[in-house]
Amino acid sequence: KSSESVVLRPEVAGRIAAINFRDGAAVARGSLLLTLDAAVQEAELQQAKANLGLAQSNYRRNLELLERKFVSQQAVDNVAATLKVQEAAVQLAQAKVDKTRIKAPFNGVVGLRSVSVGDYVKEGQELINIEETGTLKVDFRLPEAYLSRLAKGQAVELSSDTLPGHRFQAVLDAVDPLVDQSGRAISCRARLNNPQGQ
Repeated sequence: KSSESVVLRPEVAGRIAAINFRDGAAVARGSLLLTLDAAVQEAELQQAKANLGLAQSNYRRNLELLERKFVSQQAVDNVAATLKVQEAAVQLAQAKVDKTRIKAPFNGVVGLRSVSVGDYVKEGQELINIEETGTLKVDFRLPEAYLSRLAKGQAVELSSDTLPGHRFQAVLDAVDPLVDQSGRAISCRARLNNPQGQ
């Protein structure tokens, strides 16, 4: 298994505005992969920023008036509360914009996409998978009798039908503490470095 594997899904519905990767390409963590149309969300963000600017001006003005004793402390407190509400509104609007931008959660290789620019996607719809294959997880099961002979960090040798005669060296990473009741087997996981992507 890939050391990290995820299928990216949008948290909001919308129309795909841009696709910034090629099928099967390597991508870096944080790189923008897909963008949904965010015209409404961007407009809400600009509106929230304008309201925030007004609230900041009102707050500064009321502080000056308080120093001259033209307004009460309560009036300043009310304006300060309004300022905090507007700051939260900007954060909320920014979060909505951010949800229209789908980024790579880690370095990896993207799979084959099934959507195109202009497609309308629903919330939670599968868009693309990303696999981190520089290190692989090797899961296997052994009879319970082998438990006392296993230790974290132990060398594990394995082979693959796709590369006959080739032996790979892995390291035992973990042993599941739960023994399968029906087969009396223990699940193990080894870590296999795969820098060449074989």
